[in-house]
Parts: sequence; C-alpha cells; structure tokens
Amino acid sequence: IAAVTAVEVGDDDAAQAALEGIERLEGRIDDPYLESAAQLAVSWTLPIVDDLDGALRAASTALDGFRRQDEPFRGWAALTVGLLEMTLGRHDAAREYLTEADELGGQLGNTWLESAARSQLASLAVRAGRLEEARARLGESVEAGEDAELSTQTVAFSLVAAAQLALAEGDMRRAASALGAANGLRQRAGLRAWPSMRPGEAELASRVTQELDPEVFRDAFAAGSELSQREAVALVRGT
Repeated sequence: IAAVTAVEVGDDDAAQAALEGIERLEGRIDDPYLESAAQLAVSWTLPIVDDLDGALRAASTALDGFRRQDEPFRGWAALTVGLLEMTLGRHDAAREYLTEADELGGQLGNTWLESAARSQLASLAVRAGRLEEARARLGESVEAGEDAELSTQTVAFSLVAAAQLALAEGDMRRAASALGAANGLRQRAGLRAWPSMRPGEAELASRVTQELDPEVFRDAFAAGSELSQREAVALVRGT
C-alpha cells in the first residue's frame, strides 16, 4: 500500500523505500494473494528507475497469481501488463491485455478499470493510424460521465490519449489544452502521472511544443490546466 500510494502522489523516494521493504520479504510471503499484490506494487514502482523489463516480469507474475486465485485484482494486473507492453512498443500484446482489462472491468462493474483500459486502447488506435476507432474509444472511456464515477487519474489517461489524437489530426492547440487539463487535474488532486507513462507524456508534450509557437502553447496549456473535471471530460468527448 505504501509503494502504490507513493507512486500515485509522485513521491518517488518513498516508493523506492517501500520497494526495498518488499524486496527484503522476497521468499518469505506465504500468502498467494499478498505475494501477487506485492508483485503488482513492484511493477508500478520499478519504472521509476527505468526498469521496464523488471516491471513487466513483476506485473506478469502478479497477473498469473491473481488469475489462479480468480481475484478481481487480475483486472488491474492485466491493465499494468498492457501499459508496460505498450511502453515497450509491443502493441499487439498490449492490445490483448488491455482488452482483457476492459472486459473484466465490465464484468466486475469497475468503471475506473474500464475507463483506464479504453483510453489506452484509444492510444494504441492512434499509433496504428485508426483515428475513428481512437475517437470512439475515447468517448467510451468517459461514458460514465459523472465526476463521482471517474477518478482523476483515469480522466487524465483519457486526456493524454485525446492529446495524442489531436496531434495526429494536426490540432496542436487542442493537444496542448488536453495536456494542460491532465496536468491541472493531477496537480489539484496531489497526483502525478504513473512512472511507466511519464516518458511517453514528456515525449508527447515535446512534439506538441515543436509544432506550436511557445507562447501559444503556454496559453493553451494554461487554459487547459484551469478546466474542472467535468469540463475536461467534455474536452475528451469533443475530440
């Protein structure tokens, strides 16, 4: 719990300290559920030190364990494996795991899991040049629509995917606004992008800034950062 919480709020030092504690327990956890949960926490933390391969091994171990136990957390493990596969450039494998996470979210009535998986499937569609599919996936990612049913982090996922789509369509101002909205929502909630997704978001922001006048980017980014969550959801729906 300490590792995952630290990752969410962007306290990398605390996350790594918690990871060291988990590693000291290696081979000493005799509860299958706790072992799978520990491996999931490891997979969220290792990207801080750019160990994506290690993170993928841990996430895959967690997913296998939760599957054997038929535990609902297998959905989040599948999402994590999908995110890491996507970051590593293995898009077919990523699509398989993200689809599994989406389907499990539907079976479990987990709106957050569905939203997160669908936004990443939208991102994959953008990368494959299937922009209409990406737009449909984005709409599905925020279809719950009410602030109480969507987490800040999942709306931020959708906003980043919306920025990717806007970039692909040449709408740089919208892309900058979407990135600003994701940043603003997270900052106000005391959150930070997940470690596995930070490099991709930084690269995306860099690409958008290269296409826009710096002052125009700053203005669009700042305007986006002031959007409420409801307004941010509307921005995603408008892509």
